[in-house]
Amino acid sequence: MPRVEFQPPAGEPPLLAEMRGYWMRKRNDHGFPGRKDIVPSDIKKWLPQILLAEPVNGGGDFRYRLVGSKLRESFPSEPTGKLMSDVLAPFGEETVKKTVEVYGSILTLREPLRIRGDGAWYGRTSRYFEALLTPLSDDGHAINMIFGTFDFLWDHTYALEHYRAIDQQVYTTAVSVLK
Repeated sequence: MPRVEFQPPAGEPPLLAEMRGYWMRKRNDHGFPGRKDIVPSDIKKWLPQILLAEPVNGGGDFRYRLVGSKLRESFPSEPTGKLMSDVLAPFGEETVKKTVEVYGSILTLREPLRIRGDGAWYGRTSRYFEALLTPLSDDGHAINMIFGTFDFLWDHTYALEHYRAIDQQVYTTAVSVLK
């Protein structure tokens, strides 16, 4: 079973740290930036790795509103404007369920959530991902958008060092496969 780690203790990759800082600077008096506060020209170099997802049915599903070009490569079809459950269906029921749960948790947590996981959830066994999911609210209270940033780890050596602390058995297996 692929693994996902929530709020990992290790330092954030530079991209996620930069986006967390951006989100923090854009916060308003209510504690959340709104969609209008996210200015594409401010984050131009990171746009390929960003997405916006809108809660549907109280967070029972999400609609992709914006998906950066680098992220679109990971989807089996164009995700923009479509429901998460439909777009992720080719990866299996468990992937859909877990992904919707993670995004839904932002509605309850009401704070940024950093996740790190195995790309096997999304048919990408040779890579890992790190992501920062942050809430947006146009009225300062109701979260009406998730602003996500994703960083993919392709370098096996770097990825193995990150995951050695998580699970020694997975690390040992990965080393033997890569040799």
